Amino acid sequence: MYLDKRNFILAASLILSAGAAFPQSAPPADTAKTHKHHRGNPLAELNLTDAQKEQAKSIREKYRASSEDLRTQMRTFHEQLKAAREANNTAEVDRLNHDREALFAKAKESWTAQRNEFRAILTPEQQAKFDQMKTERGGREGKRNWRSEKPQA
Repeated sequence: MYLDKRNFILAASLILSAGAAFPQSAPPADTAKTHKHHRGNPLAELNLTDAQKEQAKSIREKYRASSEDLRTQMRTFHEQLKAAREANNTAEVDRLNHDREALFAKAKESWTAQRNEFRAILTPEQQAKFDQMKTERGGREGKRNWRSEKPQA
């Protein structure tokens, strides 16, 4: 018993001292550039004029109601899908997945239209920066459809 306790203490002290012996890697010097999506407003980098800001605001307002409606529909689909899975109702799951894909397509169409309208108010330099920011974020096209690409079990 005494030997087990001593071995445990020895092992614990070795682990702790090994952790202290190796320096921790420092975070990148410019975390703002490596984590742009965590900042408040990534569009601030575009240096929009006051007129462009007003146009962007009106574009957002134009699409706000439809976006909220789509979000509500998605939430409803999610709840119905969860209930159908819990009930092991595969026919209902298949029907809901099919309907959800149609809703995703409608949402993507709306997002694309909004982005294109916003992009149209930008100068060529701002458009290039906007495209670069989208590329750095990895884009979003097709990422929401990952479930539909999974093989059915």
